[in-house]
Amino acid sequence: MSHLRQQATQLLAALKLPSTFTFAQLHDRVEHRRGRQVHLIPRHLPALAPHGLWVAGELADYVFYDANANKVRQSLIIGHEYGHMMFDDIAIPNDLECLAAMLMPSVDPSVPEIALARLAYDEPIERRAEVFGTVAVQRAESWSTIPTSAPADPRVSARLVATLEGRAARW
Repeated sequence: MSHLRQQATQLLAALKLPSTFTFAQLHDRVEHRRGRQVHLIPRHLPALAPHGLWVAGELADYVFYDANANKVRQSLIIGHEYGHMMFDDIAIPNDLECLAAMLMPSVDPSVPEIALARLAYDEPIERRAEVFGTVAVQRAESWSTIPTSAPADPRVSARLVATLEGRAARW
């Protein structure tokens, strides 16, 4: 665990963040490093769904997080997803059928192994992302403000949200 904590601390230092920072500052640095927008989208997620989800779109990243969680937990969820981005982990594909299958209570065996790995914290990449999120929360000066944004094309968000919530998207 100390090695994972050291990795997280080094990565935050590479982002040139001060010793304490806001999540807005972290968000800006993550976007700058990724060279693309990162949309933070709060949603009331089903109980059996993941509490956070990073989807790599063609032009932007989308982080869905549980709007029902308290601010500290929301910050940890977002920090966890930032950890995946910063460590260049493989994102959940922008494939809505795969995403829908992954979020259903009964998991379809045809779902790719990488998506299934995201449902548990015993995988090394999940532990690493969780430690990154924890270190970020510990260094945050406040948990009261989370920078949310809407994707430029609302249809993208609508389709992903509809999939997350288990309903058909309406156009």
